[in-house]
Amino acid sequence: MSGTTVRIENSSRAHAESLHLMLTDYKTELVQDDGAWQVEVQLGELASLLLKLFETLGSWLDGEDVDSVLLHFDERQYTLLRPSKDRLHDSNAFLLERVAQLETALGSRIVIEQAKGVLARTLGLGTDEAFDVLRKAARDHGTKLRDLAERIVAAPTEAEATLAGAIHKPS
Repeated sequence: MSGTTVRIENSSRAHAESLHLMLTDYKTELVQDDGAWQVEVQLGELASLLLKLFETLGSWLDGEDVDSVLLHFDERQYTLLRPSKDRLHDSNAFLLERVAQLETALGSRIVIEQAKGVLARTLGLGTDEAFDVLRKAARDHGTKLRDLAERIVAAPTEAEATLAGAIHKPS
């Protein structure tokens, strides 16, 4: 039955089972493939048409170097991402890695912004100037900007001493 089914991969067996139960209008089967839970939906000839549509859209996205396209089905919208050789087989891992990177960047940004506020208040500077002081101190002492910012936020009353290098780096 090649070209007549669509498999929808889920993040867990529970999600796959839940989706399987929702698709009462279709002939479906719960499948585990290479550790991933999927719901296989029998669509007949419609599957071939959908596959051709998505292959065409994927080729267009890749050819035009467009990252995504928004698909509209009545009131619903779905985002289709451009195919990537890096994430072709495991888009979940790719997205989870990207989320972790963004969470780390956001965490760094937050603590750096807090340290800028402490320095601006302590040294009577604007926030841009406070950032320049923070960055220079990190470079001068061979310290990561985030690490220095964390020490300043943890002990705001000792901000000047931390900048001067009086507090040793934690080991």
